Amino acid sequence: MFETCDLHAHTTASDGSMSPAQLVDYARTKGLRALAVTDHETVAGLEEARRRGREVGVEVIPGVELGTSEQGRTVHMLGLYIDPDSRALGELLAWQRRSRQDRNREMIEKLMKLGFDISPEDFEGFDGEKTLLTRAHIGDLLARRGYGANQREVGEKYLDKGRVGYVERRTPTAERCVQAIHEAGGLAIAAHPNQISRSSRDTGIATCRRLLDLGADGIETLYCEFDDDWRARAEAFAAETGCLRSGGSDFHGRYKAGLDLGVGYGDLRVPYAFVEMQKAALAARVR
Repeated sequence: MFETCDLHAHTTASDGSMSPAQLVDYARTKGLRALAVTDHETVAGLEEARRRGREVGVEVIPGVELGTSEQGRTVHMLGLYIDPDSRALGELLAWQRRSRQDRNREMIEKLMKLGFDISPEDFEGFDGEKTLLTRAHIGDLLARRGYGANQREVGEKYLDKGRVGYVERRTPTAERCVQAIHEAGGLAIAAHPNQISRSSRDTGIATCRRLLDLGADGIETLYCEFDDDWRARAEAFAAETGCLRSGGSDFHGRYKAGLDLGVGYGDLRVPYAFVEMQKAALAARVR
């Protein structure tokens, strides 16, 4: 039997629409053996997700997704198998939360000045202990107020880089993120290399090579947006470098229309063998 997993998914702790427990329940209905909960810059949903995983028989891998930069390019780094109580990781997450809060405040103020129907009061209750306001929430609100068909369309029109509502966010270096993930006992995985440079696939692969030089453990070789060329490039890179393979849907629930847990846009299948190889690498590290 070909057992599958999903090693990249989000909950209401960041910018997903399902609670941690709901996400785990959904993973069970999808027949996934393992699920990594990788919320943006927060570990607030991990305790609930792991508890529910034990109850329903889904292996929940504690994770996080960190926004970082390398040589002027935005890079996202997944930390898998992390200790949520790690002091080093906690300090980094607190710094990133403050950076995100500053960016969101500036973005909302900028949109208000441009005449958009939005205000800080619309987001009261966010940025608490178990929630994190993100650009997806801002886009979702604007979509519900008629600025686009959905959050993704609003982002492409107004909030993405180069658009009128965009505000740059301060991020830590990739090296610092890798170090924090390792200090938390986890594996550092470069997420969705296809997004590093939309104009040059070679640049995306070259940046992944640089991340390995900085200590990263692997890359996503399977991802919901990959076409055949990207799958081939990512697999060839992993085979050449000997780095770990990972993969996932980047599930956000209703915030990403048409994208489903475990299968992405329909043809994604991440083998559980990825989890076994990752665990073997962790075991070898502590010998």
